[in-house]
Amino acid sequence: MSEKPSSPRPGSLRSFAGGLFALLQTRAQLLSLEAQELKHELLINLLLAVLAFLLLLLGLVAGLLLIWALTPADMRAWVMGGIAMLLIASSLLLIQQLLRRQRQKQAAFAMTREEVRKDWAALRRKESL
Repeated sequence: MSEKPSSPRPGSLRSFAGGLFALLQTRAQLLSLEAQELKHELLINLLLAVLAFLLLLLGLVAGLLLIWALTPADMRAWVMGGIAMLLIASSLLLIQQLLRRQRQKQAAFAMTREEVRKDWAALRRKESL
């Protein structure tokens, strides 16, 4: 006759190892999910940024050609210089905004680290009892 494998006695080493394995497996799954979310978010942001950059570049070239064609010859250098300064100032503001967003962004794998901290705290409490 085949016997069913008995479940480990509560408080035994086998029970503790099984619980620890299940806990580590759950944390690994959480880490994997967070990594997939970060990868997806990064890819979408990168594609949107490249598309926005290309459209902006095309728009700027078209706009500069139009301004060049419509500006009298003796004023072209001043107008182009003013446009260059405006574009440089705008790019510096955008870089500043990007850096601020990066500083405010939640750290990678913050949820996983918090759950692991909770697990260790719970294990320490059990050990001290």
